[in-house]
Amino acid sequence: MPVLQKLAMGFVLAGVMMTAISCGGPSVVPRAEIARSSLETALTAWRDGKKPGDLAQQTPPIQVVDNEWTTGRKLSSFEIGAETPSEADKRFTVKLNYANSKAEESVTYVIIGTDPVAVYREADFLRTLNMDNNPKAPAQKRRN
Repeated sequence: MPVLQKLAMGFVLAGVMMTAISCGGPSVVPRAEIARSSLETALTAWRDGKKPGDLAQQTPPIQVVDNEWTTGRKLSSFEIGAETPSEADKRFTVKLNYANSKAEESVTYVIIGTDPVAVYREADFLRTLNMDNNPKAPAQKRRN
């Protein structure tokens, strides 16, 4: 599935979940252990050179929206930190180390849903929520 279709699918998923939240629908906040293990599964797949779409066969299925991953940036290691309190979703701060880079980046991931579980880099999640008021993600050069 092309990258744009995957991103569009993530945007649709976010819209459906936000509608369910605002309409008093079923809870879309995963349990902490499911959220953390889904995030770890996603980041391990990225580190191991897999694609976000490869996680659709997990139980529960995992959908990932991370512009850095989908544009080809290589992850060499990660460390999942503490959960940040939130009533609407699960959030974890993660230290990321990229291949061919000595700099460590600290980012927040937002996890929503139960089946499937959606794992968003916070910047991509915010872009999804503010599609009308947010610029598109910057085009990035392919990185090794």
